[in-house]
Amino acid sequence: MTDTLLPALQRQALLLSLGALLLLALRPLLLKHLGARAAYAAWLLLPALLVTPLLPSLGTEPLAMVVTVAKLARTATAPLLPAQHTEALWPRLLLTLWLGGAALVLGMQAWRQWRLARHGTLLPAGASPALVGLWRPRVALPADFEARFTPDERQLILAHEDVHRARHDNAWNLLACALTALHWWNPLAWLAARRMQADQELACDAVVLGRQPGRPRHLHPRAARGPRPHAARCAAGQPLGQRPPPP
Repeated sequence: MTDTLLPALQRQALLLSLGALLLLALRPLLLKHLGARAAYAAWLLLPALLVTPLLPSLGTEPLAMVVTVAKLARTATAPLLPAQHTEALWPRLLLTLWLGGAALVLGMQAWRQWRLARHGTLLPAGASPALVGLWRPRVALPADFEARFTPDERQLILAHEDVHRARHDNAWNLLACALTALHWWNPLAWLAARRMQADQELACDAVVLGRQPGRPRHLHPRAARGPRPHAARCAAGQPLGQRPPPP
């Protein structure tokens, strides 16, 4: 398994790094000339890039099969040497560290989501509104929602969360969380996830503000007297586009 899984993970890491670098370089141009919705849509190309090695290649498949069979036959007839076990030790250690780190990061993310989900749809005062859940997402609001925001602001915030729900953004954020967990050691994976979530929030704002005649589209609808704007807190790396409540 090590001989197959570790090279596959390494190829995925290389593809992710190259794709993230390209999208990070193009992001300012996309935001300036095409807007936040185009910038957010561009991030969806990254998972598509990662699955390209899994696509069948009919032109080389027979040759690859012949080479694989020849290698297996040669391995079966070759004597087993103690040195081979020593040389194969470090790939197993690397794979164990890689997958162990991924499991730890996934566990931390799951714990944070559990802390959020246990509050239901009523979050502590001072928290940010959030879309909670994957199969049946629901909007969770802080206890001081009506006191902290004006009626116009509340309408914009709820419309913003409805755009998240209509686009199934929580599912895309879950995919981003899985990729960052699998590539936990790669800073480009974390940076790309944060930029993607920021563009996701700005894209929602663009949709909501586009429905408001006469409202400047470059301003965020959330009030300055509340917590950090939605885009800013998601750019800080909150999983599933949600901010866990304070302990």
